[in-house]
Amino acid sequence: MGKRYYCEYCDRSFKDDPEARKKHLSSLQHVKNRADHYNMFKDPEVILKEESSKIPCKWYLSSGNCAFGLGCRYSHYTPPMIWELQRLVAMKHQSKFNITPANSWPNPDDIIKEYFENTASTSNTDDFIYPTWHRPLELQNYSMLPPSLWPITPESLENTTTFKEWN
Repeated sequence: MGKRYYCEYCDRSFKDDPEARKKHLSSLQHVKNRADHYNMFKDPEVILKEESSKIPCKWYLSSGNCAFGLGCRYSHYTPPMIWELQRLVAMKHQSKFNITPANSWPNPDDIIKEYFENTASTSNTDDFIYPTWHRPLELQNYSMLPPSLWPITPESLENTTTFKEWN
């Protein structure tokens, strides 16, 4: 059947040969789909700059639909959406200039103190329940198992010579 090329922007596949791929990649539909995809990840500042220079789309504001979609040369952003973009851009600029470690990051000493206070009050080694490990039924008849297959017990963990036998 031959290789097929799948275009994720256009959600379609076709025969993978240089001519067909070149034809598809230069098609208006592919170019539009690719631009729409990357427009979703634009920085709010860039979107605000572009949308502020456009006049509102009458069709989109009156009916909520526009035949041109994302390719429309008019703005599909409502005044509240523009205001939200302005707020996001202002917060971004404010955070860029006002963030200093002294006023935004927690004090490391406080974190350490809180950690030790919480662990000291809640941890008790006597309450720890060790998980049980049972030998699978298939291995119960074998008396000469390698140490890596022996059941794990608290005693075997304390005995470090057991692990030397694994080599």
